[in-house]
Amino acid sequence: MRDDLRGILRLTRCREYIWFVVVTTSLGVIAAYGPVDWRLAVILLANELAVGFAFMINDVEDAADDALDPNKCQRNPVSAGLLTRRTAYAASLAVAILSAMLFALLGRGPFLVGAATLAIAFLYSWRPVRLKAIPFVDLISHALMLAGLQFIASYVTFGAAFGPRFYWPLAMVLAISAYGELYNELRDLEGDERAGVTHTASWLGADMARRLATGCALGGVGAGFGSLFFVQLVPLWVIGLLALAAAVLLARPVWLLQRQGGLSRKTTFVAAQAPLHKPVEIAAAFALSMRVIGPWLNTLTHTMTTALLQTPLGVLLTSSPWSQQLQRIWQLQTEQLLRLF
Repeated sequence: MRDDLRGILRLTRCREYIWFVVVTTSLGVIAAYGPVDWRLAVILLANELAVGFAFMINDVEDAADDALDPNKCQRNPVSAGLLTRRTAYAASLAVAILSAMLFALLGRGPFLVGAATLAIAFLYSWRPVRLKAIPFVDLISHALMLAGLQFIASYVTFGAAFGPRFYWPLAMVLAISAYGELYNELRDLEGDERAGVTHTASWLGADMARRLATGCALGGVGAGFGSLFFVQLVPLWVIGLLALAAAVLLARPVWLLQRQGGLSRKTTFVAAQAPLHKPVEIAAAFALSMRVIGPWLNTLTHTMTTALLQTPLGVLLTSSPWSQQLQRIWQLQTEQLLRLF
């Protein structure tokens, strides 16, 4: 039983997507002016589980192909013999059902978007259809199920009207997700060719696929600028916080890269970018999360402080002139913080 649980945990591959789902969900909440309430926790968990299902069913369906690749064989618990195919399927189905139930709690709109996510995730890997093996369809389905639909589900959860605040960030996450799919296809190109898997990168060739991936990344950056300057999706302090967190998290990977001699002309497209992805994801998740929960934290702090000042000790402390001056300073700072958010 314990071995099965370990195998199921490995099957989820949660480390690969947990932070990016926080990014896409937070963007949807921010774009919709969503408040911090129970719906935020539910939509985040529902999105995490939906993406988890996509990764799980992918490894179950790809187990035979992954067995041909030494690296993928050890990563995939079904290929490695840690889980039976039946157990892995049952675990994947349970995650999908739980995700669908959470989406249903949020209303009709989020449920329909969540159901579409789960359906695409299944068809993406299911061998009779296998959207991932159809050039260009793989990019579209990947971008939707692992980014776009999470953003849309979060947005419609809070019932906002569709407009520029919806379209600009949606274009950004779709472009970034398409880049991620091309990056993965280029990384796995040799193994996929041995397994007879056809996708956009193998159909275009490595050089053209790299150019397309670069174009998707630039498109994501352009849509990000549009989200920032045209619709002012987030204040500039969020970008500053993101840059600061990214700098801190990238310090070690860059230092290790320098110790290894840095980049050279022989460094591949995939190898050059691999150390950057996760630190940037974590930094973005942190900065956007602070934008989402910042007003709530500020209000909570103000409420707790007010309650403390109403206690006998608080009344005693606030009776002096210097404490009243401190209260006025605190009130002004609180108002300034609320304007920032």
